[in-house]
Amino acid sequence: MFSTECTPLCPFRAFKCTKNALVIRRRRDRLEALCEWSGDRCIGWRCQFAVCMRHALLPDGTCSLMVQRKEQKPPIDEEAAKLPTKYPDLGKKLKRRGVDVEGEV
Repeated sequence: MFSTECTPLCPFRAFKCTKNALVIRRRRDRLEALCEWSGDRCIGWRCQFAVCMRHALLPDGTCSLMVQRKEQKPPIDEEAAKLPTKYPDLGKKLKRRGVDVEGEV
């Protein structure tokens, strides 16, 4: 499993260096990201020239594409049951506009 931190070796190929200084080389059996501008290893999202091409880089360095969404929408049946209490005059307004409404909303 991948970490949720944004890295230059992005599995979505979305990480970009705006200085065009990012070089990815193979060292033995691993990939290594190097910065030609600084002459050292790439520091990833902490670099001021780091950009995510999919706009998924969050301010704390996590990738929103890798983070699983925890917020789930409630089923439509539950939302429909809340309508009469949430919008009590909705049925009357729709009838005035000429929209046919089944029962009262």
